Amino acid sequence: MKSKYEKKKVGLLKATRVLVPEFIKPAPWLFLLSCMVFFVQGVVEALQVYVMEDLFAGVNELFEGGATMLHIIISALIYALSMIVIQLVGQLANWADTKLNNTSYNARKAKMQQKMSRLEPILFEDTDILDDIEKAKNGLETVQQYVTVLKSVFLNILPYLAIVSYYLIVREPLLMLLLVVIFLPTMFQQYMIKKLYGDKEQKSAPIRRKQSHYNECITSQMYYKETRMLGAYKFFVNGYRMLLKKIIKIDIETGTKTELLYSLTSFISMLGRVGVLYLLFVFLMDGRINVAEFSAIYLSVGNIEGRLHNLFYNSFSNVSQQLPLMENYIRFLELPEYQGVDVELPAKCDIVVDNIKFQYPNQEGNALDGVSFDVKYGQTVAIVGENGSGKSTLTKLLIGYYKPDEGTVKFNGVATSDMTFASVAKHVSAVYQRYPHYALSLRENLLLGQTDKVPDEEKMRNACGMSGFAPEDPWLPKGFDTMLSREFDDGVGLSGGQVQRIAIARAFYRESSIIVLDEPTAAIDPIEEAKIYHRFAELSKDKTSFIVTHRLASVKIADKIVMMKNGKAVEVGTHEDLMALNGEYRKMYDSQRQWYETEGEAKPAAENMEAEMA
Repeated sequence: MKSKYEKKKVGLLKATRVLVPEFIKPAPWLFLLSCMVFFVQGVVEALQVYVMEDLFAGVNELFEGGATMLHIIISALIYALSMIVIQLVGQLANWADTKLNNTSYNARKAKMQQKMSRLEPILFEDTDILDDIEKAKNGLETVQQYVTVLKSVFLNILPYLAIVSYYLIVREPLLMLLLVVIFLPTMFQQYMIKKLYGDKEQKSAPIRRKQSHYNECITSQMYYKETRMLGAYKFFVNGYRMLLKKIIKIDIETGTKTELLYSLTSFISMLGRVGVLYLLFVFLMDGRINVAEFSAIYLSVGNIEGRLHNLFYNSFSNVSQQLPLMENYIRFLELPEYQGVDVELPAKCDIVVDNIKFQYPNQEGNALDGVSFDVKYGQTVAIVGENGSGKSTLTKLLIGYYKPDEGTVKFNGVATSDMTFASVAKHVSAVYQRYPHYALSLRENLLLGQTDKVPDEEKMRNACGMSGFAPEDPWLPKGFDTMLSREFDDGVGLSGGQVQRIAIARAFYRESSIIVLDEPTAAIDPIEEAKIYHRFAELSKDKTSFIVTHRLASVKIADKIVMMKNGKAVEVGTHEDLMALNGEYRKMYDSQRQWYETEGEAKPAAENMEAEMA
């Protein structure tokens, strides 16, 4: 199956239409100030050509006895004043641009974070989308450079060229024609550069993402200990270096092709410059221009050449290189967000799962294939099966996190595909098998599940008790204020089981009418797991609850058991019903019971667990 998201083409006009307003919005007055400064600087620099001609003419006439020193001094002072103005407005432009760029960048970064929070979750299962997100991060920084180029071109370079071009056309139109011819090849060059850097980013993004993961395996707390224990440090270092070589190779190939283009167009431009100098000399010898005009034109042609060089070789070249990155950023902003309308669901909802099918992007076959069952409010439903049977995928569709490709999941008759995820999420608390470890205090960890309510310490204490620990335990030296990470001062390190207990307590603290435990007790021994499920059963007496597990000895508390196999709900019923069927559930249950009974030390644990569940 291909990606569920179709990429759209983004051109220069669309990039300008989207990015410029976004850049201006955080600080419009700074943008207006910057634009005004750019324009004034360009106009003053252009008018210098007339001052220079007057100055050179005055010097020439002075030697011929036709001008006074005062005339020359005034011209020189005007020129000096123009240089001072250019310097001052240049400093003002730097100040305004620095402040504007910082303000705009922070606003775009916040916008990108907000966008991430609204993306359809299924997009994070798509490797193409993950690559696009990586590319968008680079595009985030290029927006300000692009807008700076636009300001430079339209408010500085073009006004300058317009004034100086008028000066040249009045004197010798042929000079302007040559200047145009000089830079025609660069139009083809810019097209090729955009293509080169677009291809480069397409190749580099997945490599950078993998390289970032290797770097985490080498340096982050999450992976470092096990990486060293396994002796895999060298593997990841070598892998990181290999990926780095690939990126460097792509950079070198792109850079080499770019430099070849620059060399070709530079050679053509050099021929044009020689032609301009030759024409100036011919015009001077023919008397078509005087010495003052020769000097002013020579300097102005040099300035125009510099401006055009900056326009084509720097400004347009930067745009050509940055456009693919900006296109990625715009595509990221256009990624689909949660669809549907906000629905105010009642706290007590019945759930109907009707023939749902679901396929992950870039995967063959359905992860879920025609699953159907219903859940009455207040029931405890156990979803069981071997690894890869579709258990976790099913729970994500049950709570509206994913939307089915076919079929429906309905809450009181309203399909999750027709409403926003928030409509369901505010009624749900969940602990998944891959739980996060937040580097926060115990108090902050618990409050994450209920940030919109006033903290209730007694309720937090009860949630900890439900999860099998107390704030006064020795591993929490500062109680609720204990920092749960060694990344910060006075923080403590936690075992996997302790992190799991905190994740479960966070779910217990959150007020909800639906609770999902998706194998959250994998790092906890069977006896303690049985106790947690027993407390969970007490907590969820007036709630709808889903337990996802492959340890079947704990599912007797369920009112309904859904046996999953190869993406299908092959058996649905109570423990007694499924045991009587003598099918897949019975086979799996008996295999686990036999395992407990054949392990001498584990047999008492199994018996205790059975007793705890009784």
